[in-house]
Amino acid sequence: MNSDPLSHRLYETHREALISYAGRVCGDKGLAEDLVHDAWLLFHRQDAAEISSPLSYLKTIIRNLSFDRRRRSIFEKTTDAPFEETMEHVEASSVSPERDVAARQIMGKVMDAIDAMPERQKAAIRMYHFDGMKLREIAQELDISIGLAHKLISDGMKICIRIRKEEQ
Repeated sequence: MNSDPLSHRLYETHREALISYAGRVCGDKGLAEDLVHDAWLLFHRQDAAEISSPLSYLKTIIRNLSFDRRRRSIFEKTTDAPFEETMEHVEASSVSPERDVAARQIMGKVMDAIDAMPERQKAAIRMYHFDGMKLREIAQELDISIGLAHKLISDGMKICIRIRKEEQ
């Protein structure tokens, strides 16, 4: 394991926001802390300097770990159920590799669209959706009104939603 000070700073600086994000993803504060810790351990093994958006990457790890735990939990609940019932449930909750690749491509296009937005709008969207900041905090950070912060985020998300719908 490396001792990358960047990954340590990232963890220390954004730990609370990551726990808040994980809590929203999994719905459980105790599990959220575990997810953040597990995600950081996986992230820490990487060379953070080679990752273009380390915080977004960490959040992706958290989201994936949450989905994995949810799938495992569903599987564990079905191990005592009849085989036919179990297979119906597994088939309904499985995502094909093709859909996974397509979703990743769409996400890449959405992230490219966010990166192409004006600096203030891009910052507002990242603070709100990736850092878990409130509109009031974003407005203060960017030295704008809460209404303008909301408008920047809303307009940016309309673009992202349009891209996602066009790609589906």
